[in-house]
Amino acid sequence: MRIGILGSGFIGGPLGRLWAGAGHEVMFSSRHPEKLVKLAEQAGSKAKTGTIEEAAEFGDVIMEAVPFLSIPDLPSDLLAGKVVLSAANYYPSRDGHIELGGKTQSEWVASHLPGAKLVKAFNMMRAGEIERRANGEPFDPLAVFLASDDAEARTVAEQLVREAKFEPVFVGRLADSAVFQATSAPLYDVQISPDEARRRLAIHS
Repeated sequence: MRIGILGSGFIGGPLGRLWAGAGHEVMFSSRHPEKLVKLAEQAGSKAKTGTIEEAAEFGDVIMEAVPFLSIPDLPSDLLAGKVVLSAANYYPSRDGHIELGGKTQSEWVASHLPGAKLVKAFNMMRAGEIERRANGEPFDPLAVFLASDDAEARTVAEQLVREAKFEPVFVGRLADSAVFQATSAPLYDVQISPDEARRRLAIHS
């Protein structure tokens, strides 16, 4: 599949490298795509660079890894109908005050991307663990929590999580993703085995 990476920093960068290594076509993007040439070279012949808009149009599947505050600026019309994995985390100290209107962070993201098949994924995983896998270093089996309202999107996301060398653990709908959203949720920023992830999820569900 073709994967557009919106935001190619500590999360999107190594994920794109992993997926390119798994045989997918990847387009890395940011506000300054000229700075991503080395990253694309590291990812190999399956990777290239572009603008946010170009990557949104390019991808059959999208990995969103931009600052939470930037979500409303994404080209939502180009994302409608596509599976969008979102690693967005709301950090008030960085993003300022944002009124979520009683929504979970992922529901708020979905409200700004109407028509997208959103999956909350990778937001609770430390970038170093993703980088370790992209670099081919030894690693422990770790769980990545997922939430989505769309069955097709869940299936695609679970495949991509496995191809990134993690184990997907499905939490439920976007409304259920509060248990692993930033920053004080019980399952946020936890690097744990799949069995331990399922045990803790059963406690907090």
